[in-house]
Amino acid sequence: FTPLVESSSNIASITTFPSMINNYLHGQYAFMLPTATVVATSCQLAGIGGAALFSPIFLLVFPYLGPQYPLESVGAALASALLTECFGFASGLSGYARRGLVDWEVAGRFLTVSIPTALLGALSAKYVASNPVLLQSLYATLMLGLSCYLLLAPRPEEVAKLAAEEECDVDGFFADGRAVRYKIAADGTEFSYLSPPRGGSKSSIMATSAGGSLTGILGVGIGEVVLPQLVRGCCMPLPVAAGTSVAIVVTTALTAAVVQFLTLAASVEGSLVEGLVAVV
Repeated sequence: FTPLVESSSNIASITTFPSMINNYLHGQYAFMLPTATVVATSCQLAGIGGAALFSPIFLLVFPYLGPQYPLESVGAALASALLTECFGFASGLSGYARRGLVDWEVAGRFLTVSIPTALLGALSAKYVASNPVLLQSLYATLMLGLSCYLLLAPRPEEVAKLAAEEECDVDGFFADGRAVRYKIAADGTEFSYLSPPRGGSKSSIMATSAGGSLTGILGVGIGEVVLPQLVRGCCMPLPVAAGTSVAIVVTTALTAAVVQFLTLAASVEGSLVEGLVAVV
């Protein structure tokens, strides 16, 4: 296993990966295993990013647990929530990919918009984090918006059924000239749906940009705006839409997490590698 090197009083101590895992499972962070399981399961079922619940845990709960649970800044809490979300969604992505339910080309078209906006959001996160009033206002607005989304928006199954009944008679080519795409899953099931418009529509670009920016700042937003576009805009069957959406979420959130951690590392004295070790 690759050792993790920690420096304390200029003495390097090497902790093997198994002992590190053992410390997490039986040490002071043992409570996070059931907590993270509940959060990840709830977010996957609700279709929202895990950072929506991990952020308040790191921001509000950890400070009350005492100094033995260090998160040095609001920025560190947000970056940690983003990185935790990436690991959770990566697990789901591997399952979708094995079953052949990810359309990587369609995901790439959305990522050309979400990644740059997530980068901008991540770069601005440190300024948001340094302003508690602005951060609280943004997070309160986001939570209220997510609450309305979960209460009022139809379930993905209902959206897929409505789209199929109203506008998703996929047969050859649509009137706007978009070609039909075909996807064969690992079990042999064939799915057909529309290709996204070349260049994207204005409403799609605006929605994806907003979702990417929010993901860069707070870790939530991109999945909520992409899935409806895939189901209703592309007439994509729900299994493929869910897998493709998760691929977009993981890549966008990972981009934002890397930028946020690099920003934190740059603020630490020493080299960039030493800063990354200190903040991670």
